[in-house]
Amino acid sequence: MATCKILFFLFLALYISCGKCDVFYKRVGDEVSMNCGAPSNSDTEWKFDNVLIFNVKGKTGAKLKGPSHIVLKASTNGENLKVSRLGTRDSGNYICSYSGSVKEHNVYVVSVFAKPGPVLVQSSNAELHCDITGNSNTQVQWLRPPNGQKHNEKSQVIQLKSVTSKDAGQWTCQVKDDLTLSVTLTVVGWCYSVVVIHYECFFFITIILHITCCQIIHVQHRDAGKFVCTVEFEGGASLSVEMTLTVLDKHSGKVFTKGKGKTPSVKEILTKNVYGIELWVWIAVGASSVVLIGLIVVTVLVRQRNKRMKERVRKLRSMRQPLTAKDYCRCKRYFLFFHYSV
Repeated sequence: MATCKILFFLFLALYISCGKCDVFYKRVGDEVSMNCGAPSNSDTEWKFDNVLIFNVKGKTGAKLKGPSHIVLKASTNGENLKVSRLGTRDSGNYICSYSGSVKEHNVYVVSVFAKPGPVLVQSSNAELHCDITGNSNTQVQWLRPPNGQKHNEKSQVIQLKSVTSKDAGQWTCQVKDDLTLSVTLTVVGWCYSVVVIHYECFFFITIILHITCCQIIHVQHRDAGKFVCTVEFEGGASLSVEMTLTVLDKHSGKVFTKGKGKTPSVKEILTKNVYGIELWVWIAVGASSVVLIGLIVVTVLVRQRNKRMKERVRKLRSMRQPLTAKDYCRCKRYFLFFHYSV
């Protein structure tokens, strides 16, 4: 019996504390304003998930900023707290405390998006998300195109299998009566026509997405072959279609299904991308590298040649014989005799 009473009072306390919470559902980018209900000139303290935002002195109005990231986009006069440019990371519990009293506010930021993206290829699969950050268990009501009919699933994430044109249009997520968010889906598919024409006439392909035409004027037999058209959409979806052009020579009756193709010009060859860089850049780098290597080789050879010449001169000098005593000059002495006669 005592255990039942304890549980009863616990549930009662939870009910009462929950009744004091203000709950806000906001879109990404919206602003939320929360009221503390504190008397005038009271010291108030605002926290986000138990991290200080502001501490306001009631008498002086002095504000002490806390470490919470909410400080960067919040303003307060003590009694009210405004948070602008809401993002998903701003969802959470906001607490205002004053004179021993506490008031809580729960803010949930809602975003709607489609995976892999809003543009879908026919027969592919997709997911629609109505993401309520911090409250993933809340049920929502989905309204589907074309006339806003209620979708049978009420979860925040719904699966769309093998989409068709019937799934295209505006999907709306209704969180509360006063909060609805929408995402528009576009479903695309190919519808094309190919005309086989005679030699020296013109060829055209019509692709019906938003009617895109490709024209080849003065068709030659070398234009025969396969043409591939690829369209890429936001979110990574893409469509490709391959068409074959057949050219008939009206004079000889010969049918061309594969042409030799046009000889590319020098400019086209040089501007062709190779690993994301144009070919002429690769050629310039290669030529510069060859010249540099040649200069290095010549420099090495010249240095080796100079070294050999110095070695040869040194050897020649060392081979010279030193002068001996025999090699010195010998002076011939002449004696003059004077003959005196009396």
